[in-house]
Amino acid sequence: MDQILTAALTLAGVTLAFVGLAYAIWRSRHPRSAAAAPGPAPATREYRLPKLSRRAEAAPDDVEISPSRLARIRRQTPPEIVDESGYDPAPDAAAPLEAESPVAIETTLETLASDVAEQANRIEHDEAETVALRLLPQVPPRDAISTNSWLGGRPRLAAGMEWPRIDDQPADFLAQIDCTDLPADLWGGLGPREGALAFFIHRRKPEVRVLHLRETGVPALPPFTLNDAEGWFGPHGGLDHGDLAPFAIRAFPEWPVDLVAVRAGDADPRDAGDAEVAGGERADRGYDIADPAFHPFDWGSMTAMVALLEMRLGGLEQEAATDTDDDEASNRCAAINRDACERAREIIGIVHDSAARDSFSPGDATAVMAALHAIRWARTVRAVDPETGATRIEIATLPLTTHRPGADLWVQDYRTILFDRAKHAWCANPDNLSAPARAFYEPRWRAMAASEMAGMGGEPLRPLPGFDAGRDVMLLELPSSGLMSRRFGDDADLVVTIDRADLAIGNFSKARAQLGSQTLRLPE
Repeated sequence: MDQILTAALTLAGVTLAFVGLAYAIWRSRHPRSAAAAPGPAPATREYRLPKLSRRAEAAPDDVEISPSRLARIRRQTPPEIVDESGYDPAPDAAAPLEAESPVAIETTLETLASDVAEQANRIEHDEAETVALRLLPQVPPRDAISTNSWLGGRPRLAAGMEWPRIDDQPADFLAQIDCTDLPADLWGGLGPREGALAFFIHRRKPEVRVLHLRETGVPALPPFTLNDAEGWFGPHGGLDHGDLAPFAIRAFPEWPVDLVAVRAGDADPRDAGDAEVAGGERADRGYDIADPAFHPFDWGSMTAMVALLEMRLGGLEQEAATDTDDDEASNRCAAINRDACERAREIIGIVHDSAARDSFSPGDATAVMAALHAIRWARTVRAVDPETGATRIEIATLPLTTHRPGADLWVQDYRTILFDRAKHAWCANPDNLSAPARAFYEPRWRAMAASEMAGMGGEPLRPLPGFDAGRDVMLLELPSSGLMSRRFGDDADLVVTIDRADLAIGNFSKARAQLGSQTLRLPE
């Protein structure tokens, strides 16, 4: 029994050995990867590198962005694409292909992108630049304390800021505009919408300095008087020339303005001017300054009036003294004028004495004008008798306060002086003028303001050489204005422009001023 068990076990061991040997031979001929067994990794492992292809992979193609896609990215209308249906897209097999260098490809792409951007810029300008701004002078001014934008007068500079200079000279102040009141679509949305823009000009040359004031302070007085004969001072009526020049208020009046947006189809405030109303009473019409509308309103206007009268009486006295004509009419005329001069000088003396010791009252002006109206002066008028053909001399007597065509001694000049002084006093406080004076002047000032209105944005009122609407932005346009006592050249416009790119980054140092056909770029 033991022998049989031993033989069986021996047979089983030999069988197992044979099976193991057969399995080993089969495994060596059919290798396979074994699944990773769980647990810690063995100390050593054999790694095999992946087989690499000996064939080089093709380089990625350059990507060309179409103009229409670039325009869609910029949210603009796609540019017009040239029809290429007439071209054969397949290359000529016989023609050798020349590979472009990377530099050439990059240059081509940059050029294409620049062209598309420029076209998109112009499309953006055409769509967005649909608003212009009119600086409409307030007549009457509403509230000097809450005034945000104005022309002339005094700028409100930040505390401690020095008066701006150009070419190391104090500049003339032109205007200050509140940026918070600018329409969002003005200048295509470019430029600041906070703080204020202040405009200054060289005293004799069309060179400007534009300041973006983030903070403003109290009004700053100009450090000089507008006494430069070659400057921009030009009051209404030619008051800066001849013997009337000393009577002019040598300053730009401080006039508050409303910012009125004008879009396509809107009424333009510039069209509201009435030349007939703006001109007032012409020299070929008669009038009398005894009318309360023309009375002096303070001692300054009163003393200016009598100083002018005294100048003109000197000429009248000289004419009466040298008249040697034996004609009875001429002698009688000379006698009337000598008496008029004596009586007028008495009134002039009273005015000077009262101005030195008394406060002004409207009653004083009424009394003076009534006394002057009571004085008569005379002028000889020579006419030809239509029947006999003989020369006939007659005497025309007029109140000293009356103007008639062909017979004016001083009244028309006084009206010119009063117009200038009245607007400065009225801008400071409308209550400085009487109700009759305001009723006379305000319609005329309103009409003048419309015909001489300043503007911002859009295109210049007059053709401007070199102005490119796609590149340039009009920051400010100031016409010559008798109302603002401002004259540029021979009644030209001053136009301040800037490149869109500079406006976009707030670089106002490159603003340009153009007057007539002359354009000057400011030094940086």
